[in-house]
Amino acid sequence: MSELRVLLRMAWPVILGHVAWMMLNVVDLVMVGRLGETALAGLALGNIWSFGVFVFGMGTMMGIEPLFSQAFGAGERRAAGQALARAVVLGLLLSVPLTALHLLAGPALRLLGQPEEIIPIAAAYSAALAWSVPGGMVFNALRGFLYGQALMRPAMVVVVGANLLNVAANHALIDGNWGAPALGAVGCGWATTLVRVTMAPALIAVAWPAFRDGWAGWAGAFDRRALWRMMALGGPVGFQIASEVEAFNAVGLMMGWLGPTELAAHTVAINIASLVFMVPLGLSAAAATRVGNLLGAGQPWARSAWVAVAAGCGMMSVSAVCFYTLPEPIVRLYTDDAAVVAIAATLLPLAAVFQVFDGAQVVEFGVLRGAGDTRMPAMVNLVGYWALGLPIGYGLAFHGDAGPQGVWWGLVIGLAVVALLLCLRLTRVIAAGGFLVLERE
Repeated sequence: MSELRVLLRMAWPVILGHVAWMMLNVVDLVMVGRLGETALAGLALGNIWSFGVFVFGMGTMMGIEPLFSQAFGAGERRAAGQALARAVVLGLLLSVPLTALHLLAGPALRLLGQPEEIIPIAAAYSAALAWSVPGGMVFNALRGFLYGQALMRPAMVVVVGANLLNVAANHALIDGNWGAPALGAVGCGWATTLVRVTMAPALIAVAWPAFRDGWAGWAGAFDRRALWRMMALGGPVGFQIASEVEAFNAVGLMMGWLGPTELAAHTVAINIASLVFMVPLGLSAAAATRVGNLLGAGQPWARSAWVAVAAGCGMMSVSAVCFYTLPEPIVRLYTDDAAVVAIAATLLPLAAVFQVFDGAQVVEFGVLRGAGDTRMPAMVNLVGYWALGLPIGYGLAFHGDAGPQGVWWGLVIGLAVVALLLCLRLTRVIAAGGFLVLERE
């Protein structure tokens, strides 16, 4: 129980921070939902494209977190500070192509066969978010540095504050209040950009002593070989997380092929499931830090790994019961549109089926990341989601007449396979003792 207490003490601020991060999107959905199905579907489609692009950069920043956690575990504070400077540089470099991809949302979504009536909203929303990418990347680099030394609360404080700013900005920009232009659903994109560009400076202000004491200067920050090594470590994690998110985005695109109502219902249901997912995701971040600290200090970490996985499964079992027994009341918290509610209420019981698998795989991934294993999990995602889950879901939906439920059965199968394969991989990495990625200079 002592190990569980340690993990939960580290995890709860991260969980609240992730929930607060998700609430940014929840608030957008609720405030735009009253504008009608077209506006909601346009926002959903724009978010699918935008987040699908941004998540690679965010995942890459997560992938370099072992550099911080192992450095602090080994007492190498200067190495952690040097890694932070390089992480900021790498994040800004990655921002260039990621911003450009945001601006290509319109043509890309047309090539993907999405409904023409919602593409203009989606494209304008994504274009507004393009200018938030550099700030978002720097924030993730700074947060990883803090997580590496088990400082979880500052990021939580900043994201909670960001929610307050988001509500105010949405109120102004959606309907044109306080003298602002009335931009409808696109106003959410500009509100989110305003929020993201303020988060990195806010995090520095909230946790200034940690950054001041850990900063090692810009010397060596632009070293190409060091940046490439960092990219080689974090890139596979970015690919792994992106492949998972893109798999869920592919499900959203399939829903768009079925129709705007199906897409809106999917967006509501997946947002509910994603909100609950923030709990094991927070535990995953805590497990990555805990395992990285222990490995860097040369201490045993296997017990921490299995306690974290068990806790993730237990947490998701609770949400599974709620999704299975109360689907319609939960959906009605988002929308009263009868057509959307009817479909979304049939999807939540399927989310109940995959909850435990989802909790297991995300915590397993966090443990492996802390142990310095970043490449093999990316391959696992390709097998589980892209080789099995998505093709099965497509076949059931479009050739088996299973409709939206068929697409979601593909998610269930993909998550189950990923959870099993990552469990097997974790067993092997534990036997090998993990991988040190700490760079001492």
